[in-house]
Amino acid sequence: MRNLVAACGLLAGALAVLAESPPRLVHAEEQATPPKTVPKIDVPAPQSPTHAASSPKTEKIRQLMEVTGAKNMGQELMKAGMEQLRVNVTESHPNNPRATQFVDAFVAQFPKHFKPQELNEKVLPIYDKYLSDEDVAGLIDYYRSPLGQRMLKVLPQVAQESQALGFSLGQKAAQETLEELRKDFPEFVPDSHAPDADKGPGTGTKKE
Repeated sequence: MRNLVAACGLLAGALAVLAESPPRLVHAEEQATPPKTVPKIDVPAPQSPTHAASSPKTEKIRQLMEVTGAKNMGQELMKAGMEQLRVNVTESHPNNPRATQFVDAFVAQFPKHFKPQELNEKVLPIYDKYLSDEDVAGLIDYYRSPLGQRMLKVLPQVAQESQALGFSLGQKAAQETLEELRKDFPEFVPDSHAPDADKGPGTGTKKE
C-alpha cells in the first residue's frame, strides 16, 4: 500500500508542476519525484550534433532555447537520470562493490547511445509546429526583459515547491481514498496496522 500511496503522490506532483509552469521546459531535476538528496555525477559533455536545416525561424527558435535554458534539457535529463540510477542501485544493493562498478560502467556507456544535443535538434520542429514567427520573437523579447529574467530565476523554486506540495497532497488524498476502499477491497488494501500490511495481498503467511 505504501508504494501505491507514493505513486499517487508522484502523479499529483507532476500535475502541480505542469499547472504552475509557463510555456518553458523545466529542468529535468525539477520533474515530479519526491524531494531527495542524491550525489552529483559528472556526465560526459555532449558531442557535436548534426544540425537540422537552418532557416530564419529555426535560428530564432535556437535563440529562444538559449535564453530560456531549454537547450540544456537533454544534458540535464541525462545527468538527473544517472544520479537517480545510482541512488536506486546502491539502495537496492547496499555495501556491494559490484553495484558501484555497474553504475560507473552504465554512466560511462550511456552517452554513446544518448546524445543530448540530438534531442535539441529534434525539439526544433516541435517549437516550429506550435509557435509562429511572431510568437518566437515575442517570447525572446519577453525572456530577455527584466521581468522575463526574473521569471527564469524564480521558476525552479516555484516548480520545486509546487512539486513538494503536490506530492504531499497526493499522498494524503491517496491514503484517505485507500481507507475508504479498504472495506470493499480488503485484498488490495490491507489494514495498515496489521503486521503484514505492507507486504500486499498474497504475501502473508498462510494459516493452517
